[in-house]
Amino acid sequence: MSKIIVTHKNPDLDAIMSCWLLIRFDQSRYGEAALEFVPQGVTYKNQIVDSDQDVIHVDTGRGRFDHHQEGGYETCAAKLVWEDLIVQNLVAPSDLALSEMVKFALAIDRFEDSSWSEPLSTRYAFTLHEVIPMLHSLQTMDNEAVTRYVFVYLDGVYQRLKQLYRAQSEIGGAQVFDWARGKALAIESENSEVIKIAQKLGYTLVVMKHPKYGHMRIKGIPEAKIDLTPLYDKIMKIDRPDMWYLHPSKQMLLNGSDKSSPKDPTTLTLEKIIELVKKTWE
Repeated sequence: MSKIIVTHKNPDLDAIMSCWLLIRFDQSRYGEAALEFVPQGVTYKNQIVDSDQDVIHVDTGRGRFDHHQEGGYETCAAKLVWEDLIVQNLVAPSDLALSEMVKFALAIDRFEDSSWSEPLSTRYAFTLHEVIPMLHSLQTMDNEAVTRYVFVYLDGVYQRLKQLYRAQSEIGGAQVFDWARGKALAIESENSEVIKIAQKLGYTLVVMKHPKYGHMRIKGIPEAKIDLTPLYDKIMKIDRPDMWYLHPSKQMLLNGSDKSSPKDPTTLTLEKIIELVKKTWE
């Protein structure tokens, strides 16, 4: 018999993440599981919870993956599922991306977002836990459609966090140099998040070269209003003009981009770019 994952109607982030954890990380048992939705607190077909090995309840039914019972405020359904997956060696405790997702689900389930800074800011309308109830209220998708739609979003969040932690690790081994506008970073990496994270860490200029394809991106931090035109002019004297693109903002100088037509990789090295940067703003 195929497995069935049961959660409550109009599932919230905690309920949906619990289902996602089972389906994504316990695929041998739940990869093809059906989803069923019941009123909060009710069990599937009024079964005794956890009595059927093929039916698992999350965030409802007062079973092993439902925190709506004594002591439940200290945990949530996603955390209970995640901890069980760790015990089964299906996920690693060292997976920071996954643990942060579970921490976020717990924080939201405990309404900790009510004390976040600028609680009425419209930026929160873009966050998943606020979007999910609106998807339910629109009634253009049923419970399963909303749940599986959010699965894709959670896949993206998981990948984003993995890239973020990998970027932080890579930045630790990058080349740091001084220039007229502060600290700059030069690095070989294929992780697109490196530039964004480096800028958030205070580097005013980031030079990144793809280790496999050789393409290069040079970006100035927006707050510093850096105009890269002088650097672009110097590069045009020693490299083919058709290989580079100066963004209209003047803060990005690109040799190849995943948003544009492929360009031949530059033969310029990171060391050469560092030299040009220092000479341009000496």
